[in-house]
Order: sequence, then C-alpha cells, then structure tokens
Amino acid sequence: MKKLLPIYILIFVLISIEIKAQDSKIKSWDYNINIEFKDTTLYINLHLKAFKTENWTKNFFLFNRYIKIDKALLNNKPLNYIRSNDTLYFEHSNSDKINFFISYKIPCSLYESSKIIKIFGDSIFAYPALLDSNQVFCERYSKFYPVIYDNFTNYKVKITIPKTYEIYVEHKANEKILSKNNIISTYIFFDEDFRFFITKANIFQSEKIVQNKETYCKFYFLPKDKRLLSIKNNTPKYITDLNQIDSLYNVIANRSALAVKWYQTNLWYKNIDTLPFIETGIFGLAVNMRAFIIFDRSLMNMEAIDNYALSHEIGHFWIGYNVKYLSKGFYFLSESINEYINLLFYESWAGNQAYENAIKDKINLRFSNKPFFTVSFEQVLNQKNGDLNFELIYNKGVVFAYKFCKLIGKEKFLKIIRETYQKTDNYITLTDFENSIKKNGCLKEYLQLYEMKL
Repeated sequence: MKKLLPIYILIFVLISIEIKAQDSKIKSWDYNINIEFKDTTLYINLHLKAFKTENWTKNFFLFNRYIKIDKALLNNKPLNYIRSNDTLYFEHSNSDKINFFISYKIPCSLYESSKIIKIFGDSIFAYPALLDSNQVFCERYSKFYPVIYDNFTNYKVKITIPKTYEIYVEHKANEKILSKNNIISTYIFFDEDFRFFITKANIFQSEKIVQNKETYCKFYFLPKDKRLLSIKNNTPKYITDLNQIDSLYNVIANRSALAVKWYQTNLWYKNIDTLPFIETGIFGLAVNMRAFIIFDRSLMNMEAIDNYALSHEIGHFWIGYNVKYLSKGFYFLSESINEYINLLFYESWAGNQAYENAIKDKINLRFSNKPFFTVSFEQVLNQKNGDLNFELIYNKGVVFAYKFCKLIGKEKFLKIIRETYQKTDNYITLTDFENSIKKNGCLKEYLQLYEMKL
C-alpha cells in the first residue's frame, strides 16, 4: 500500500479469501462496532462483551491520540482509565466478565481535522481518517477503533451513510437496508483490520474496461480537465487534450491487465472475474481492498506507471493477505516480498537493465529523503507497526529478497513463494517461510542473509 509518495507505502494488502481468525486469549466474544457518517463526521459506538482468561491484560486497547473519547463504560459503570499515546490503561474488574462500551467521533472535514491535527502535532500516529472534500478512508492500522493486542476474532460492523454517498468495503455486506435517507450496511468480519472507503455517489466520470482472459479490469476515473503526464527536472508536464488523456488511460489499463496475467502465470491462478480500480482524490492513497483497488490520481501518470506503482497493489492479491499480524517478519513477508515480486514483473516488460537499476535505486534509497545507510536482515525482520521505518521495508527488505533470489535462482525462489503463500487455512508466519526454504534445500543460502549488511 502506498500512502506516502513518492514511495508507495502500505496499505496492506488483501483479497477475499477465508482464513482462520488468530487465537484469542479472551473467549465468548460479542463485539459490535456501529459507525454513522453524518455531516462530515464519523460517529462510532463500540460494544464488547467477553469472558476473561488467566492471561488477559488491562492495557489491551490500541487507540489513536487524535480521538477524543466521549463516553466509556466497563460493566455498566464509568471506566477509569489512563491514556498514553495509543494505549488505554485501566484497572482490573473483579468480575470475570467484560462488558465494555465506548463512543467517540472523528471529524472528516478538512477544517475540523486540521484543527485537531494541530493540537496533536507531536503524535507519531497518523490521523485515523484519510480524506478530501468528498471522500473518507479509514483503516484499523491508523487506529480508528480499538483492538485487543494480538487477539482477533469475529466482530460485527454496522455502517450508516446518507443515500448521496457510496461505501466500499473489502467484503460484501451481510445485510443492506435502505431507509428514507440512509443506507445501512452490516458486515461480519474476522480479520484484524476493517477498512472502508466512503465517497460521494455518481462522481466518477470515465470508465475503462480491459479484458484479460477471464478477468475484466474496470477503471473508474474522477473527472479532470487535465492530467499529470510526467515530471522532468522537477517540472510537472500536464495534458489537457482529451485524446491524450484517453491514451494515458489506455496505458494504465493495459499495463494493469498485463500485471494480472503475469501473476496468474508466474505465481498461481486465482479466479478473479472483475477487478475494479477506483480513483480517489485522497493524496498518496493506494491500497488493495481484496475485491478492488483504490488508487490516488497522483499515480495516474507515466512516471508512476513506469515505476511499477500500481502493479504493487495488484501483487497483494497473491502476496501478503494472510501474513500473521504483529508476528516477526510481518512487513518483510507482506510488503518487501510483494515489492520484489513486483520488480520481477517489471523486469518482464522493462528489461533486465531497468530491473537491475531499480534494485540499485533501492540499495541507495534514491527515492528517499533520508541519507544512505546500511542495515542487517535482522533489523528488517524486526520492523513493527508504530515504529516502522518504511525505507527498511520498501528498499532494504526488497534488496534482501533480491539477494536470496540471486543465491538460489528465480525458479526455486518462486516455488518457495508459492508453497508459503498459497496456504488458505491459516495465517502464515516467518516460520512457514523458513520451513519452505528448508524443504527446498536452501537454508544455507537463507542464513547468508543474516551475515549481510545492505
């Protein structure tokens, strides 16, 4: 996922496949999140019921510092708590039952959000919503709602939006109700992350469809009188001619269809009937949402296309959706590996020299504002959310994957990737990746990565 340009940065990743929820240390959940989008504000009520176990913890809620808590109850009494950055601390209850309720709101207007951001300008966390005047994007990784550390299980989310808006979520709604003024959608979710995208209805102007065998790539473009074509010597070049803009759309659509074909051929076949690409005005946002891809209009230019930006998100249909969150090596397995395989696709159409140059750029951090530095493989594996160095993941981590591929050969490397990531019955970990490496007789080469400084 690419959230900070010019390097495309996370967004994680994921396609619609059923995988088991991670083991929970709290049992008998009844977890409900109610969200209402009204007057450019998200109003959120969260209700959690559970039984404690021996190893439950009292500091188990992740929270964004930007969120002001309006009401908090524990077992129907006011909750006494202390906040420190993103963590909510509170005293143990004498009861072995947890009945937790909390309500808060997230302003989604540029004016109101900027005022709040100014207050918490020293926060290491992003504002919990990405937005422009007509669109809102939320994800748990920005901590717009609390989750229990390391514990995920089924929960219900109900979202209410005005009829003048549309909502895009990773899975189809389990129930959808149309009232006089609103659309009410209910989702039963089991992953650690619930992401949604709200946009004004009927704002997409252009549509482009490209068929690649069984897959239809459908692009929904925002209306725009001019498009950024390229940036030469720090000077942007725009086009306004409709034929030129349409030609740019064709390149974007055809290159994306080519990426789908390459992944189907070189990794494994996935049944994807229709793959929607939805353009957003939210700057820097590009994210794979399982059933569709959201991309920022700043990526709709030849430089971004030639730098394999959009195909990174396409790769997440194969790589990263089922990596165990918070486990060691999470970002290496979900992002670094995906970006390296994206470079293999890049090599297939740009040529070996362009591919090698891209690797050199990543070694030298050419797209980074930070100075060149060297790191160990262990440093890459230990990257965690909240203290994440993106250069390590999207540059150095990719080069470690490249070095491993050079040591064992591309055919064996892709075989290990297929054996690791094709699992659909559970979350994968670094141990699964290493077991596949051992199975293919490549442990000696893998251990060499720990001796390198890149």
